[in-house]
Amino acid sequence: MKKIYTILLICLSTVAFAQTTVTTTEYQKVSRTALVNEIPYPAKMIEDAIEDVLAKRGYKGSSAKGFTVYKGARLIGDEAYDIYFMVEKKSRKDKDNSTVTMMVSKGYDEFLTENNDGPVLEKARYFLDSLRNSVSRYDLEQQILVQEDEVKSADKKHTSLQDESKDLEKKKRKLEDEIRDNTKDLENQVKEIEKQKQILETLKARRL
Repeated sequence: MKKIYTILLICLSTVAFAQTTVTTTEYQKVSRTALVNEIPYPAKMIEDAIEDVLAKRGYKGSSAKGFTVYKGARLIGDEAYDIYFMVEKKSRKDKDNSTVTMMVSKGYDEFLTENNDGPVLEKARYFLDSLRNSVSRYDLEQQILVQEDEVKSADKKHTSLQDESKDLEKKKRKLEDEIRDNTKDLENQVKEIEKQKQILETLKARRL
């Protein structure tokens, strides 16, 4: 029973952490309706994930006053909107969690408001809630890419060591052959020394 309570608590905490809230933020010196959510990843990872998700849908962002803007994006229904994202680390000390701010415009800085565009903002809210899963998948894919590179690097090192081993075996065989030849040369030289000594002794004997 205690385990069930623990799992339930974790699930509730995750849901609570992932929920998007409506707030306001200043853009071009005007207070705008915005959506905000906290996502447990570094800001750079989230920015890259957003760029990847939207690029796969054919959208490219541009920078505007601290936001990345994707114009004419169909992310929250059939209608096209300009979607503004700003990702910031949660605090100076907490770099592993980030705050994502999202604004939606109909174009020409006509930003959605909670009073006039509630249903659309609700869809935008759902999109920002789901962004956490998108970031998680992107992070996993990046880890897989990194690990694939590690495997390739390890395979390359293994192949290199195999080649080195073959070269060493060749050098070993060559050295063994040289040692064998040297041993024969030593034996022959010992015989030659004995032969020359005998000749010397024979010559010395003739003195008498």
